[in-house]
Amino acid sequence: MQSGKFAHRFGGICSIGLFLLLILSVPAVAEEWIYTVRPGDNLWNLTERHLKSMDYVPQLQQLNGVKNPYVIPPGTQLRIPVAWSKVKDTSARVASVYGTAAVLRENQGRMPIEQGMQLLTGDEIHSGNDAFVMVEFADNSHMRVQENTQLRFDNMRIFGDHGLTETLIDLQQGRTESAVPEKSGKATRFRIKTPSAISSVRGTDFRVGVIEAQPGTSSEVLAGSVEVAGEKRNIKVPADYGTMTVPGKPPVAPVKLLPPPDLSEAPQYYQSLPLVIKFNPLAGAHAYRAQIATDRDFKNLRSEFTTSSLPFRDGEIPDGDYWLRVRGIDGLSIEGKDAVIPFALNAYPEAPFILAPLPGGMAEPEKQQFKWAAQTEVSHYAVMISKDADFSTSLYFNPEVKENSVTLSESLTPGHYFWRIFSVSEREGAGPFSDTMAFRVPYPAPAVGEAQLDDGKMTFAWRAAAEGQRFQFQFARDQEFTNIIHEESTAASQLTIAKPDSGTYYLRIKTIESDGFQGPWGKPQAVEVPFGISYWFMLLMLLPLLVLI
Repeated sequence: MQSGKFAHRFGGICSIGLFLLLILSVPAVAEEWIYTVRPGDNLWNLTERHLKSMDYVPQLQQLNGVKNPYVIPPGTQLRIPVAWSKVKDTSARVASVYGTAAVLRENQGRMPIEQGMQLLTGDEIHSGNDAFVMVEFADNSHMRVQENTQLRFDNMRIFGDHGLTETLIDLQQGRTESAVPEKSGKATRFRIKTPSAISSVRGTDFRVGVIEAQPGTSSEVLAGSVEVAGEKRNIKVPADYGTMTVPGKPPVAPVKLLPPPDLSEAPQYYQSLPLVIKFNPLAGAHAYRAQIATDRDFKNLRSEFTTSSLPFRDGEIPDGDYWLRVRGIDGLSIEGKDAVIPFALNAYPEAPFILAPLPGGMAEPEKQQFKWAAQTEVSHYAVMISKDADFSTSLYFNPEVKENSVTLSESLTPGHYFWRIFSVSEREGAGPFSDTMAFRVPYPAPAVGEAQLDDGKMTFAWRAAAEGQRFQFQFARDQEFTNIIHEESTAASQLTIAKPDSGTYYLRIKTIESDGFQGPWGKPQAVEVPFGISYWFMLLMLLPLLVLI
């Protein structure tokens, strides 16, 4: 009876031992990669190229159930454990860089990133504001490091004879946009690790961002699929979906990406900065991200900005032709699909600061002068004057004004006008027009004839008023008109006042249009009032003569 129990226990122990032996004998199978057989491949040359030792031939045959190690049909997929594979470190290359970005390398410190630079395992990238770095990996994967991003290359390895390329990026802050080729002839394992999630891909276009406000990690899939792991749970995110992973919690279920915003009414030509990008709000969007690049594929980014309200007002870029793409950001901070349009910018050299006539202001009644602030880097200016706000007809156009003012040789007639100006530099060519500025040429102040004195009165006369016009008249003791003794508004062409005491006086007059617009004062005119002799004074002076008679 006891011997039976002993035999039973011994059998159980053997079963457990055999189970443990099986478990321990294949630990490498848990991490493996897939090789697709090509014409001419067999287990012997595959093992020689990809594995550490030829001793793995029978194990590889058994793992994959290969009947004939010399003949394997092309297209067959073989499982190859990572632990059996040859391993060597590889590097990445800086395909392009824009703005201020640096790499931190152990024992070498901080270095500016330059195009063509090799990036090694352990290197860190730090990008500044409006700085973008395009990185190319050994498997032809590409990753754009966005502005204000910090990341580290934790692993860049090749297994076998380029059979599997493994890349592990530690994204500490900021955002990346990655494209991993689906059919490159090389197996790829591309992963991006953040403080709250790991995104693993094989052949896809995807974006990963560390959201500090949440905090959390956003993952958005544009093509292919991504496996996102967080807090002991993995989810598969298909194309056109995204997920958010908060520290200490598993990834949320995939959320459909917001559709592209409608940019059909957004401007495609700009003449000033910052850019004012207008489009209708997108349903479900809590914010927006805009990116500007010099190419349609957005490999050469030049600026990026976000806003929670429309329109966008941002961007500091030179003149040129660009591409704009905009996406909505939902309440989980998951970014949606892109809308893309081309646009052109001609903002330099900027139009000069206007001195006279100011918008809505008044020019001189005759030989009008236009003035602006001088610009040191400008070779000349172009000035246009028109009666129409759209400049459909031109009264004056001078494209070669060398100074910072121009005086018309032929005066404009009184009325309403518009003018605008642009600057020209040798480096940037013609800049944009200034804003269209309305101005008015007033009627000149009428000339006042010689005063007529009669019986203690003075009468002044001038030209007759046009329809609806009035005149403002001032008569003062001083040339500065601080001591005014008579002021009057009249539609008549003459005015009579009481004659003052003898002395020198000053008068001036200006025209007031029917809409209330007041022209400039005319030049002050001096008026001499002679010493007056009264009738009784003359009789008193004659009395002595009468007595003699």
